[in-house]
Amino acid sequence: MSKSSFAFLLLPALWLCSLCTLQSQEVDWEKLPYQDGEEIIYTVYYNWGFIWLPAGEVKFEVYERDDRLEFRATGQTFSSYDKVFKVRDYFISEVDKGSLYPYAFKRDIHEGNYLRFDSISFDQQQQELVEYFGKTKATAKAFPFELDRLVHDMVSAIYHLRTQPVETFTKGHQIPLDLFFDKELFSLNINCLGKTKKKIKDLGKLDTYHLQPELIDGYVFSEGDLMDIWVSADGNRLPLLIESPITVGSVKAVLYSAKGLKHSPAFSTP
Repeated sequence: MSKSSFAFLLLPALWLCSLCTLQSQEVDWEKLPYQDGEEIIYTVYYNWGFIWLPAGEVKFEVYERDDRLEFRATGQTFSSYDKVFKVRDYFISEVDKGSLYPYAFKRDIHEGNYLRFDSISFDQQQQELVEYFGKTKATAKAFPFELDRLVHDMVSAIYHLRTQPVETFTKGHQIPLDLFFDKELFSLNINCLGKTKKKIKDLGKLDTYHLQPELIDGYVFSEGDLMDIWVSADGNRLPLLIESPITVGSVKAVLYSAKGLKHSPAFSTP
C-alpha cells in the first residue's frame, strides 16, 4: 500500500464527501442525524489482485460539549497486518455548535515510516487560518492563510455531509466541495447518482443514496479516478460502503458496528 493511502482509506470520504456552502447556516442540534455518544466503526479492506484482505479499522466518535461538538476518528491496522504496513492514525475536529464549521483540527498519523502532524486553527468569520504542519509536533512550522469562503477540515466534512437532505438531490446533480488540508484549498464536485438498492457485506440489501466524489490527482489517486459511496436511506445518513481505487490496487471500507445512533437504523450490525 502506498505512502499515506491508509489514512485516505481509513477516513472514508471525510474530505471527499463534505457539502460546503458559502453561507454559514445556524444548525438546530435537535435535528442533527447524530448525537453525543455515537460510535461507528468501519472495517477496511485492501485488494491485491482478486483477494480482499481485511487490513484494519477506523472508529468515529461524537462528543457534545457546552459550546461545541467534538468529532474524533482513530484508525489502525489489525495486528495481523502490522508487519505489512503498520498504521496508527488520530484525527480530532472541534466545530462550532451553531454552524458545524471547524475552529480547530488536529491530525497525527504514523504509517510505516511516514509521519505527519497537522494542526489548524480556523477563524471562519475573518476567513483566515493558521496551519502547523510538519513530520511531528516538535518540528511543525506555522503557515498562515487567507480564504475567501468557509471551509471544512477532513473530519468535520463527513458530519456536515450527514446533515444534508440527500433524499432531495436529483440524479446528475453536482455538489461543490471546499476543503482545506496540507496547506492547500481544494474545490471538487460530488456527483449524485440517486437512490438505489445496494448489497452491503453482513448488513444485507438496503436502500441507499449513491454518491460519487471526484478525487484529487496525485493524492493516492490517479487522474480520472472516482470513489463510490453508498449512504443509508434513513435518518442517520450513515456511509455504509465506500469503494475506491488507489495508485496500487483498490480499497473499500464497510460499516461494521454502530452504537448510540439517534435514529433506529434500517439494518442491524453484527
